[in-house]
Amino acid sequence: MMNRLRLARKIIQWLLLAVAVFLLITGLGITYYGAVETISFGLLTKNLSHQIHTAPGLWIFFVVLLALHIFLPFIGRKKN
Repeated sequence: MMNRLRLARKIIQWLLLAVAVFLLITGLGITYYGAVETISFGLLTKNLSHQIHTAPGLWIFFVVLLALHIFLPFIGRKKN
């Protein structure tokens, strides 16, 4: 049981990091679109960055991962 909980925590941590970095990059793609468009070889345009960054599904996923990241350590703790 403890190994599954530890694995779940690691998966949530890495997913949260990936989503946070993705949101950061798309946010920068809105503000500094010239640099981000150049770095992404033209794949992440200003318009696409804005569409991705304001998508409600991505933000809901981020909030759910953040809540799990905050509250999961309290699950499975032994009380002394």
